[in-house]
Amino acid sequence: MRLFIYLMIVTLLIIVQSTLGVLFKIGSVKPDFVLTFVMCVALIKGENLGAAYGLISGLIEDIVYGKFLGFSALVKFLTGYIVGYGTRDLFKGPIMFTIGFVFAGTLLYNLIFFMTALVLTPEYKIGFFVPVVVYSALYNAVIGPVMYSAILRLEKFLDYYFAIKY
Repeated sequence: MRLFIYLMIVTLLIIVQSTLGVLFKIGSVKPDFVLTFVMCVALIKGENLGAAYGLISGLIEDIVYGKFLGFSALVKFLTGYIVGYGTRDLFKGPIMFTIGFVFAGTLLYNLIFFMTALVLTPEYKIGFFVPVVVYSALYNAVIGPVMYSAILRLEKFLDYYFAIKY
């Protein structure tokens, strides 16, 4: 049941990102709601679920608007796992930690994305890549705490719901 709810959330985030993302665009940078969601799940639930949701959400993104099936899934899978593993034993209470983790996770995602894209398409250039990465990381870091709070509330609700109902 939880997986179905999270799949619906990922699908909704992909729809919002692809249709209403233009409204949230600053310059040439749009927020990556799905990546922020994957990193927040990894922060809350750990590396295994972060990797699983990264893989699933990346596959859905690849099916919707990807050139290579599995490219976004691989990158989001690795990012979800590394963020979840790297923050396993850390206290994640204050909002500044969430901002920092989402910022660093977005930089890591873009680094993995760039390295993978460089291997697959050697004509990929770094000049355009660096400014967009920093602004994208800042943007995701701003929306990260909101999403983190929403996921925590959803988890508390689902824990309560499943404890009473089943």
